[in-house]
Amino acid sequence: MELPHNLGTRVGILGGTFDPVHNGHLAIAEAVRQPLNLSSILFVPAFLPPHKPTYAISAFSHRAAMLDLAIADHPSCFVSRLEAEREGPSYSIDTLRTLRQTLGQDVHLFFIIGMDAFAEIHTWKANRELLEYASFVVIGRPDHCQQSCGQTVAANFPGYVFNDSAGCWQGNPGQGAIHPVAMVPVKVSSTEIREAVKLGRPIGDRVPAAVANYIEAHGLYR
Repeated sequence: MELPHNLGTRVGILGGTFDPVHNGHLAIAEAVRQPLNLSSILFVPAFLPPHKPTYAISAFSHRAAMLDLAIADHPSCFVSRLEAEREGPSYSIDTLRTLRQTLGQDVHLFFIIGMDAFAEIHTWKANRELLEYASFVVIGRPDHCQQSCGQTVAANFPGYVFNDSAGCWQGNPGQGAIHPVAMVPVKVSSTEIREAVKLGRPIGDRVPAAVANYIEAHGLYR
């Protein structure tokens, strides 16, 4: 598996279906990069999402290509196609293990996840092992980010205690921390973008221009 050589030592991992990538995804990357002093953000499109959507997913090549276009003006962002190199569902634990083996122990991984997904962490494969490979960065609304995150931490990660000075939950030595990051949500979703394209409505205010042009040129979501 090939990865960029200039990822640095504090790497954010942002996974998803990205069908298509939109401005909200880019906003999340920027919202976590600065407060956690991340050297880079690695976007990891899922080849086969474990929680299969109810619609036909676009080809991986299209979704990855749109990501390449979306981050072209973001020098700290990169795209990894590692999940296309494995057979079967794209489980996060497998991706983190692969990244850890490839990047080595000196690189600190930060797995970025929304509050809604974090609340369902108990349904994920080997969920408690995830923190052996990376810290969590949980994105939530400013009015209840820490409270909601704390409830999920208490229910799923015994032994984790909130450290006020560090602003995160910490467990045993060698395990990743859990960082809550409050962010005003960007009101856009891939679902509504696909529906807008199907209806012939403009999407230029929701995706980068290059992505909108790609969708038009390849006839996606028609």
